[in-house]
Amino acid sequence: MKIVLFSLAPMEKKEETYIPLKNTFVYRSSSPYNIYLLGAIIEQGGYEITIKDWLSETYELEEMPGELLDFDIIMISSNSWNWHPSRWLIEKLRSLRDDQIIVVGGLQATLFGRKIIEEFPVDYVIRGEGEKSVIPLMKLLEKKGKEDEVPGLIYKKNGDIIINPVSPLLTPEEIARLPVPLYDRLPAGTCNWLSIESSRGCVNHCIYCSVPYQKSWRAVKAEDFVKRIETFMPYLSRVISGKFLIIDDSFIIDITRAREIAKILKEKKIEIQAIWNSHVIELFEKEMLIDLAPFTDSILIGAESFDEDTLKRIGKKFTPDDIVKGAHSAVNIGLGKKLIFSFIVGFPWQNKKSISREIDKIYDLVITTGACAIINWLILNPGSRLWNEFYAKKKVALRDYGKLYDDWKKEVFPISREELQEMNFYISYLQSTIRDGVYRFQQHSGIYDKIS
Repeated sequence: MKIVLFSLAPMEKKEETYIPLKNTFVYRSSSPYNIYLLGAIIEQGGYEITIKDWLSETYELEEMPGELLDFDIIMISSNSWNWHPSRWLIEKLRSLRDDQIIVVGGLQATLFGRKIIEEFPVDYVIRGEGEKSVIPLMKLLEKKGKEDEVPGLIYKKNGDIIINPVSPLLTPEEIARLPVPLYDRLPAGTCNWLSIESSRGCVNHCIYCSVPYQKSWRAVKAEDFVKRIETFMPYLSRVISGKFLIIDDSFIIDITRAREIAKILKEKKIEIQAIWNSHVIELFEKEMLIDLAPFTDSILIGAESFDEDTLKRIGKKFTPDDIVKGAHSAVNIGLGKKLIFSFIVGFPWQNKKSISREIDKIYDLVITTGACAIINWLILNPGSRLWNEFYAKKKVALRDYGKLYDDWKKEVFPISREELQEMNFYISYLQSTIRDGVYRFQQHSGIYDKIS
């Protein structure tokens, strides 16, 4: 069997094709951990795999079918933001060769697996954490296994759609034993950071978020994570910054574990720099921040809002005052310029006046602390509670869910296009008043403005 595994970059439609969104913050930010990890598991199981890293390297969509036609098994890792070019590619491949086996996995498959099987010419969909599914899938594809032995598999049989139960979530011990991703195949000098994980899942359940496995945080032991750091370090030379990005949704929930990681790194004299995330309340843990400081390039903090009512509505358990106090706590130990706060504006209950007030408070935070801040216009994330509530009213086909974003902007988005342009102009003006303003005071438009 000739097997290929790949994922695509987010793209925007351009006439009859799609082109990468090169100006978005998700493009080429860090090494695509999932495809290199799954590739390593497949090869560990005794199968050869080809990885097409079209996230790290620029490639024209029209050229991709020619790169894939010689493979027997097409494995696609897809999410909501690359689904449209992915399904274009699926249908194009099927029109050229009808005997290829096409498998779709990733977050899109977990969210919409049944609809993918119903609406598109794919053979199999894999839901859930694919690490436990890929080897049983390989055995099935070489006719040495059975369909009901593949966790999370969705397929058609005698006209019926069969949905296998997903596997139990990986335990911390299982995560620690995962093989090193096939980073020796990562194209050198294409990604900014090297992805590594120390935990999975999140402790929160915010209404705008589609992170899988919310309320299910599984953390690798400190000593096991440091061992993984050591095994990943030879590949730091393949990324532009030479630094790690810890891709956990919740890195330092366990303060004791975080401090133990720092302690072991110091004892072993391991010199690394990493970007990691923190919740607002954890910024009060000064001793932990001091311990982690030597290994910290930047700290990402999802503050989301300076409005107390909004914080409660979206599911946050801190106050606007906590944001300011947490920032100054980090400033007092010299980490102020390493803080990157993210905020969201454009919730349905907001208006131009309340959004302007938010922007002013974010600006004050940047001015008084030296921190960076990113203002994100709200994205309707597929799989989030906001998405699910709106989708339940519309129930559009998966093929047409770009229309859902248009309806959202017309019916729910709280300000007009003219007011949006005015707000963007205001943010640009504030940027001009700050030293390194574009870097320290950024804004991101909703990515779905570019997708149809």
